[in-house]
Amino acid sequence: MKILALSDTVVDLIYSPWVTERFADVDLIVGCGDLPADYLEYVVTQLNVPLVYVHGNHDSDNYRVPGGIDIDGRVERIAGVRIAGLGGSRRYKTDGRHQYTEREMFYRTVRLLLTVRARFRGLDVFVTHSPPFGVHDAPDWTHQGFEAFHRFLQMAKPRLMLHGHVHAHPNLVQKETELYQTLIMNVYPYQVVGWA
Repeated sequence: MKILALSDTVVDLIYSPWVTERFADVDLIVGCGDLPADYLEYVVTQLNVPLVYVHGNHDSDNYRVPGGIDIDGRVERIAGVRIAGLGGSRRYKTDGRHQYTEREMFYRTVRLLLTVRARFRGLDVFVTHSPPFGVHDAPDWTHQGFEAFHRFLQMAKPRLMLHGHVHAHPNLVQKETELYQTLIMNVYPYQVVGWA
């Protein structure tokens, strides 16, 4: 199985007529937030495979992608893969719907972990917008990751975590880290991930 994971508004890399040729072997599309809904709708229409997504801090309050499955705060089994998601970033303004304090994200991770354990007996892929604190994040408040994700990774033990939010350029910063037996990947702007 191959996963095409995307994040953060750099849409011209894939938004073109050749998307079907370049990504013909992709089995699942994962949106890690801050992508226009019509862009993701275009990609899912062209590739004709399932799309799951979480919200980014710049997404509108009523963000929905036609043809996609919103997994923010949910767990789904798609093509045999158990996949869960938590969108949003650290709260940096009072009116941001997809922004959370550390405490709010902690409670969101607890609720999600209970669902993972009760209904799915484990997790394969964890999709977020923000990274874990200290892993691929940045020193500014807006781009700091969440401590709560550390506990979630320790308890849920997913094989893979996909996130966006931090604009990491290849060959300049680390985009892959293994932590608690989970491979964590910053997918900005996009990444094709092989899944065994």
